[in-house]
Amino acid sequence: MSFREESAWISFVSIALVFFTYFAKVVVVRAGRRSGDSFHVFLVLLVALVVLEVVLHVAIARQSPRAARTPKDERERLIDMKATRLAFPVLLVGAFAAMGTMHLDAGRWVMAHVLLVGVVLAELTRFGAQIVYHRRGF
Repeated sequence: MSFREESAWISFVSIALVFFTYFAKVVVVRAGRRSGDSFHVFLVLLVALVVLEVVLHVAIARQSPRAARTPKDERERLIDMKATRLAFPVLLVGAFAAMGTMHLDAGRWVMAHVLLVGVVLAELTRFGAQIVYHRRGF
């Protein structure tokens, strides 16, 4: 497995784990409480995501320092562009869904969380596509 593919796996799993935890704790369990509770949980999990990503990326960079320092070649840049091309419509759907909540009088809390779901799903789509493209050998 290449360094870029390992990096995509780390980001995919980290984001999925942290935001599954966030939505399980805040949206499902604490939906009736104040929004300040969800903000504190969000900040703690965001810091956890950053720390997790940094520690794991440093660990794989130490395993293969030469691969970590090499710039992206044409194939890897093409993989990034194709993955972003797939993720952008997901982001747009999330943004339009968040705008749709305005017409339902759902409130700012719901609108923010719908937008957050769109961003998270777009990032998971992007990293997932990178993993698939690396596996296929594009």
